Amino acid sequence: MLVLTEEAVAAIRKIVEESEVGPNGGLRIVGSTDGDGDTAFEFEPAPEPTEGDEVVREGTAVVFLDQTAAELLADMTLDAHSHGDHFHFSLDEQEGAA
Repeated sequence: MLVLTEEAVAAIRKIVEESEVGPNGGLRIVGSTDGDGDTAFEFEPAPEPTEGDEVVREGTAVVFLDQTAAELLADMTLDAHSHGDHFHFSLDEQEGAA
């Protein structure tokens, strides 16, 4: 299951609060792959999970993962880095993940 760093929790909480998606809101991650095997992720605030989403709760942060993102991020750690008025997210393999 996707793990969030403290920095990611803080960034997600701030993004969700600023987007005013409501008390059940979270950050939704949608994954896709193309024919060449390249992977892309879209991040957007969402008021609630979409049917079939996996919900990850860590501290005060909530992340909704579509089926593709849930599969691709199962053994990953999501981190965030603040850059002034925006955040950059990065993904790393969890230690001990096979």
